[in-house]
Amino acid sequence: MGKSFLMAFDLGGGSGRCLLADVDTGTTFSAKRNWSHPVAPDTAGLGFDLDLGDMWNKLGEACRQVMLEAGAEAEDVRGVAACSMRNTTVLLDGDGNPLFAVPNQDARALGSALMLAGERGMEVYEAGGHWPSPLFTGARLLWLRDNAPQLLEQAARVASLSDWVGLRLGGVLLAERSQSSETLLFDQRADDWDRDLIASLGMDPALFPETVDAGTRIGALTAPAAEHLGLAPGTPVAAGGADTQCGLLGMGCTGEGMVGISAGTSMPVQQVTASYVLDGEGRLWSGRHVVPGLYLVESNGMITGTVLEWFARILYPDSSDPLAALFTEAAASEPGAAGIYSTLGARVFDARTTSVLLGNLTMSHMVTPDVSSFRAHVGRALLEGIAYSARANLDQVQAATRLEPTGVWVGGGMSKSSAWTGMVADILGRKVGVPSSPEVSALGTAVCAGVGAGLFRDLGEGVGRLSRLEREHEPGAHCEKYQGLYAGWRQAVEMRAECDAHMANLMAMAMISRAPAASEAPAAFRPRILVTASMDEEALDELREMGEVNYSSWRESRNVFGGGDDLVKALRDFEVFVTEMDIVDFEALKGLPDLKMIICCRVNAVNVDLEAATAFGVPVANTPGRNADAVADLTVALMVMLARNLAQAASFLKEGGFEAGDMARMGEAYLAYQGKELWRKTVGLVGLGSVGERVARRLVPFGARVLFYDPAVGAGEGALAGAEKVSFNELLERSDFVSLHAPAIEATENMMDRAAFSLMKEGAFFINTARPSLVDDGALAEALESGRLAGAALDVFTVEPPGSDDRLVVRENVIATPHVGGNTVEIGAHQGEIAARQLRMLLRGEAPEHVLNPEVMEGFSWTGSRREPPPGELERLAANPKPSMTS
Repeated sequence: MGKSFLMAFDLGGGSGRCLLADVDTGTTFSAKRNWSHPVAPDTAGLGFDLDLGDMWNKLGEACRQVMLEAGAEAEDVRGVAACSMRNTTVLLDGDGNPLFAVPNQDARALGSALMLAGERGMEVYEAGGHWPSPLFTGARLLWLRDNAPQLLEQAARVASLSDWVGLRLGGVLLAERSQSSETLLFDQRADDWDRDLIASLGMDPALFPETVDAGTRIGALTAPAAEHLGLAPGTPVAAGGADTQCGLLGMGCTGEGMVGISAGTSMPVQQVTASYVLDGEGRLWSGRHVVPGLYLVESNGMITGTVLEWFARILYPDSSDPLAALFTEAAASEPGAAGIYSTLGARVFDARTTSVLLGNLTMSHMVTPDVSSFRAHVGRALLEGIAYSARANLDQVQAATRLEPTGVWVGGGMSKSSAWTGMVADILGRKVGVPSSPEVSALGTAVCAGVGAGLFRDLGEGVGRLSRLEREHEPGAHCEKYQGLYAGWRQAVEMRAECDAHMANLMAMAMISRAPAASEAPAAFRPRILVTASMDEEALDELREMGEVNYSSWRESRNVFGGGDDLVKALRDFEVFVTEMDIVDFEALKGLPDLKMIICCRVNAVNVDLEAATAFGVPVANTPGRNADAVADLTVALMVMLARNLAQAASFLKEGGFEAGDMARMGEAYLAYQGKELWRKTVGLVGLGSVGERVARRLVPFGARVLFYDPAVGAGEGALAGAEKVSFNELLERSDFVSLHAPAIEATENMMDRAAFSLMKEGAFFINTARPSLVDDGALAEALESGRLAGAALDVFTVEPPGSDDRLVVRENVIATPHVGGNTVEIGAHQGEIAARQLRMLLRGEAPEHVLNPEVMEGFSWTGSRREPPPGELERLAANPKPSMTS
């Protein structure tokens, strides 16, 4: 008999997850796909749209991945359900096609919500448990009524995002009650839609589907859905629910008084109640649990995880996992974060207010002067502030419910940190339980799937089977100290509330006043992109996020377009052309009125008629620095080889004449090949362009001091790369290593002559991976032969390749390589990354950083007609074609 798995989809604000839970062992497997939500046009930056097609496709990808990782067959999946972020709205026509779909951050209905709150706020709150805000479906439907009535006229049903997924899975649209209770239009007392309120607001009650409890079987997996997901048709589909309520279920919070803190993208603090309880003011939210007959009261820290991740990227910009770095370093700090206080991501909830979410870091150089540990203290202050807000929000909930917590559980992404959950226990002064899986929303949804499939009698039994506790924290030695720190923090939050409100208004004005650039692409615009340049899949995926991509690498197809009619035929249906070798001439540009952008994956775009492109108003961008990382890697490698005598040492063991275990020979090697470290050495870079800047950044972690000489680069720009600007002569005099990264121009020809080499330190090393014209070969040879220089490494030569008897090549202290600096397989990846960045900037209405004809940006439009040159200009351009197949 096969295994038994339950599948859950969890659709969050920034990603979608597919979780597979083994019913017998409780083992879980999961796969995630990221997504984003485009800003909706004509909403002053307040509105966002859901790309349901993209989300559905990514759920399919995650599903197939998790099935593969778990080794599961389609028939092993006994049931499936979906949860999603709350406060989503999906409007469907009579055929089930989406007319309007928005995520929880959509706030275009701000005006409608404020009006509803002013006129009927308490009435709506008492029935539905939520004070009117722009995040709720009720407010959005009012906005549609006043701003897009045609959509409401076409609409047959309104749904939450998870209900829509249920429709895609099982072919039936039903409204799960925990999601419905988050709309303003659900009567918590009657456990159904508030049809009288709906009608009084001018909406049709028939829009709202039948309500059901989580775990209800709503259908069977349809054949199209099964094919898309790689599952078996007929698999039972159950109603999931709101992600936070499913998270409560996944944590095991299924009894009165239990408290769940879901520390993920946001941080709801919820206490389970046996009846519908209100705080009486509208400050908190009250709603339905996914467990039938249970309710909850909620105070929310708002976008806690989003802010934490944002700040982690600021503190750790070079880390592959900034959040993990923040948590790890913060754990090394002390309780109280050495006197730093934070309210970033730490909201004390009041549902009646709608404003920009801001926070503060309060610190003093007098209190925290040690910069070496400053980052750790700042990270801990952030985590403590978030834990303080969990305490403040729990206090609010308790004041409303008057229930002593019968237990506190912490789930979500932040629960992975034992240091943070222990901090929460100390600050709450209560024992805290942490589930074994932080993906508690998806796990709770899997429980719903099991009930719908008949594997569990009810949700309680399912929790007992699947939910596990990984660890518990008792309040520890720092608990007493934290009580005092929390009291001070809470008082400060109250005292600065008036100032924060003022600053939030200023920020809101700034946000609203940021008008989109005139050349910005419309939100729904997706350019058609032809790519013939070499690229890796990551770069192609980035382009696919922005538009429809047709990829045909010239290296694989062995085809290069020669311009003219051939290119016109190939590019007829495309707005963007990403090329490397193809000729883009006047005739081709003249015949391509829809072409909006050319990206040439070369340093010099010699294959593009730049003058003609400019005449037609087509921006042309190139990809300088595509091989900069490769050359920088080689440069540093050559420095290490010179310093450690690696060229000679690498051949030592290959020499004949000694036996294994000959320690005398090893002693000989030990004495002969003792090297030097880059630590505390001074490295002088002549040129701080694309390659030089990357070399500087690579050298800093070695502990090297980096100098640079470049008339075109300011001292401040160099400091950003960790380098000090000096004169050319000073660089030569101070440096243990001198490395060339200057361009081949008249001013740099033979800049390293006898006079220059005479200024270098005795025993210094010289590296040239740039251009041979920068060096007087005879002068370099003399400096090496005289012993002034200890060694050199050369990747470029006046004549390439040089002869094996070349005066420089034959020297033992010269490392000679055959111009391999930029020759790596990753060049396609680098140029693809740069090309994607240029397109993304132009879609945002910005001039691409590497645009070669910036004058075309004035008046550029993605959707309007392109510029047409006057007749006389056309004739001149036609008579003087620029690029050719021999360019």
